[in-house]
Amino acid sequence: AFVWDWVDQGLRKPIPGAKANPKATRPQDRGYFFAYGGDYGPPDTPTDDNFCMNGLVAADRTPHPSLAQVKKVYQSIQVRPVDLKAGKIEIVNIYDFATLDFVVAEWELMADGKCMGGGPLDLPAIESGEKKTVTIPLKRPKPEPGVEYWLNVRFRLADNKSWAPRGYIVAQEQFPLPGSKAATTVAMKDLPPLEVKEEDGKLVFSGKDFHLVFEKKTGTISSFEYQGTELVQKGPRPHFWRAPIDNDRGNKMPKRCAVWQEAGKNWQIESVGSKRLAPGAVRVDVAAKLPDVEAEYNVSYTILGNGDVLIDARYQAGSKKLPEMPRFGMQMVMPGGFDNLAWYGRGPQESHWDRKDGCPVGVYSGTVDEQFVDYSRPQENGNKTDVRWLALTNEEGVGLLAVGMPLLSASARHYTTTDLESFRHSYEMPWRESVTLNLDHKQMGVGGDNSWGAKPHPQFMLTGKSYRHQFRLSPISKGKGMPGELARKRFKVQP
Repeated sequence: AFVWDWVDQGLRKPIPGAKANPKATRPQDRGYFFAYGGDYGPPDTPTDDNFCMNGLVAADRTPHPSLAQVKKVYQSIQVRPVDLKAGKIEIVNIYDFATLDFVVAEWELMADGKCMGGGPLDLPAIESGEKKTVTIPLKRPKPEPGVEYWLNVRFRLADNKSWAPRGYIVAQEQFPLPGSKAATTVAMKDLPPLEVKEEDGKLVFSGKDFHLVFEKKTGTISSFEYQGTELVQKGPRPHFWRAPIDNDRGNKMPKRCAVWQEAGKNWQIESVGSKRLAPGAVRVDVAAKLPDVEAEYNVSYTILGNGDVLIDARYQAGSKKLPEMPRFGMQMVMPGGFDNLAWYGRGPQESHWDRKDGCPVGVYSGTVDEQFVDYSRPQENGNKTDVRWLALTNEEGVGLLAVGMPLLSASARHYTTTDLESFRHSYEMPWRESVTLNLDHKQMGVGGDNSWGAKPHPQFMLTGKSYRHQFRLSPISKGKGMPGELARKRFKVQP
């Protein structure tokens, strides 16, 4: 299909009183913004607001994350698995008039983000419309427990072209390799001892290097100190809303799904109980109601003697007829200073449930600010899908690791959800020291068949009667081990 539009049709306009700095990461510091309908003329001037700001690239031709998806879908070299254990793949040339002699091929064997081998791949002559089987000289190491193995295949320009330099990636494909070994399980009896006290409506947990406070009244963690550093400003709470994107506004999602906006904030705690599972494990069970949507929401926190916290959230709808959920997950806030982000999942661009084909699975890193995508009008952005683990650390290397059980959809930014839906321009939002961290089971798709009524496709909507969301929070530091190694741990916990 054809894409409409190619470019955001915005006009560069100075931010009053600010100096231009095009290299600035934060929109507040650039000194200019891209104006759209309503930014010129008297207040009553008829406009279509930001309807013209829906391109694959920004007004200054900076690519939006969706461009990676279009490139992947449009690529004219396809790779299909034949026998991955034997390294056999099929390469298909769907160009109408070109042979594949203008590209060079390469392969790469990855183990949880670490390159274990690779090199050039000899391509036979493949004419337009032809397909041929090629054998990759895979020498796979002995599988390590909990490690995923991936085969990456890329096709690069053999020579400079008028439109791209030599080495530019024209097409790529990724395959998970079979034969992975299950992760090692840590039994509760092998965990360090955990001390727990109850005082003033709080459960206080202590172990080596960590101190965690659970607030019974609010049903969540109010403090989590590790090696003397506070990791939590606001503990995880149920979260069902996203700042509406342009397509959401076009299909009236904010009005249709408004019942979910405050559903997590308005949850009502029915009871909080705790149970000692082992000398090194205590489970806290929270039973709650979601009166806005007349549903049940129960969450269990299993605190372990090594400082890890296992979170198991369960939603059960009642009889009330409800619109789709924008997201099913939890949101928490970390204090300022945790600006270094690393994750093992799809990237490096923002990705979504229905827009992730152009984002290979790998280990990526950057700052929290670098994950923000400026769509001119603020909206949901910076999401990562199929996340195995995500780590936020400070300059000393201390921080928090979130591990999907099995996968997460996640985002981290210096803006709240309310910030993203309360301002017309990105530069108008207050930049916050704290980091808002979304750890979701799923966020509904972004759609895009059109931007004036079409919803995301049904298979990318959250319309179920029940959902379950499991993940682990682990305090980390440079001396404790690499995030990937810590993420591979599994714990055998009593039901």
